[in-house]
This record gives sequence, structure tokens and C-alpha cells, in this order.
Amino acid sequence: MSRKIVKKIAGFLSLSAALMLATTQAGAHARLVGAEPAKDASVAAPTTIVLHFSEVLETSISSFELTDTDGNAVTVETASAPDDKSLAAMPAAPLAPGLYAISWSVVGRDTHAMKGTYSFTVE
Repeated sequence: MSRKIVKKIAGFLSLSAALMLATTQAGAHARLVGAEPAKDASVAAPTTIVLHFSEVLETSISSFELTDTDGNAVTVETASAPDDKSLAAMPAAPLAPGLYAISWSVVGRDTHAMKGTYSFTVE
């Protein structure tokens, strides 16, 4: 093989490897995979709210906020999460019937920040 062909093949392989790595890393961001209460659920007033993510979290810089139907912040107290891929909190007072929104902001071990929102209803 000529040097020119070898260089082209090496360049192609390097580019392919870089693209595969970039695709793998992009898919590795922490995303919400489950929650209690679940998205769009109608539930009795929860005593604990738990969010489950696809990746290990940097819990010192990951959090969520709870707001009521009028957009007012609802006080929550941090609770012990079941694992290092989850966040948990307890409402400081029982939740009244109505629509609630959870806005979360998390950072995975890959240091990429991800955000999202979902809602549930207390009956």
C-alpha cells in the first residue's frame, strides 16, 4: 500500500472513532427516567417526591423545585435518595389538592447540565 492510502485510511479511522465517541457522550447525559409521583399522575398528597435519572448525579449541584397551580414555590426538605441516580425531597407541609409542577436541574458525572419540568395533580 502506498503511504497516501495508509494516511487516508488512518484519517478515516480517526474521524470515525471521534464521531462514535461524540455520539456516545451525547447520549450519556442524565435524563429523567421515572418519578414518584409520576408525570401527569393524579395522586393523594405525596409525603416524599423522588426523581430517578439515567446517570449518577453530582448531588451537590443537582436539585428540583416544586410549585403550585399559581406558580408559587412550595417548601420542600431534602430527603435521603434511594441511590446516587436519584433526588428526593419531602413537602414541608401536606400538599393541598391541585396541580403541581416539578422543575429539575441536574448535573451528571459527565458535567453536562440537564433541565426539565413535569406536573402531577393532588386529588
